[in-house]
Amino acid sequence: MNGFLFPLLLQGVQVNNSARVGFIWLSALVCLVAGIVMTIHNLKRSESIEERFRKQIGELKILRSQESDLNRHETARREYELVTDKKPVPLNTVLQETLAGVKVDDVRESRKELVDGWALRQKEISISDVPLDKVMDFVEKAESHKFPWSLARFVVRSAPLASGKGQVTLLMESLEKVE
Repeated sequence: MNGFLFPLLLQGVQVNNSARVGFIWLSALVCLVAGIVMTIHNLKRSESIEERFRKQIGELKILRSQESDLNRHETARREYELVTDKKPVPLNTVLQETLAGVKVDDVRESRKELVDGWALRQKEISISDVPLDKVMDFVEKAESHKFPWSLARFVVRSAPLASGKGQVTLLMESLEKVE
C-alpha cells in the first residue's frame, strides 16, 4: 500500500498500520451498508416499476382489443355501404312466407339512431299457438337476406294443451340506412 488510496497519506500525515487496516475495514463496511441500502431501494423501486408495466400491458391489451373491434366495425360499415338496398326485408313478408296462417299477437317496434345516418331497428314479435318447429324457419329466413335481421332474444313457452305448439316472443334487430 503506497498510500495513493488515502488522501490523508498524500498530505503527509503519518498513520500507523493498525489504523490503516481499521480504516480499510470501516470503508468496506460503509460500502457494504451503502450497497445493501441501494439494493433495498432499487428492489422497492423495481416493484413499483414492474406494477406500472403490468398496468400498462393491461391497458395495451384493452386498446388492442378495442382497435380490433373498431376495425371489424369499420369493415362491416364499408360492406354495408356497398349494399344497394339499405333496409331490411319487412318481417311481415317473412312471417307470411314461413308461418302462413299464424296470427301475430303483438308487435312492438323501436328505432335507435346510431352514427352517420345509420339506425338500429328492433321488432319484438309475440305469437301464441305457433308450431314451434316452424319458428326457426322464420328466423333463418329473416337472417338470410342481404340486409339481415338478427335474433337478439328468444323466449318460448309451451302450450299446455297443444303438442308441438307454444307462445314465442322474438326480438329481431337490423341496421338500416337513414336517408
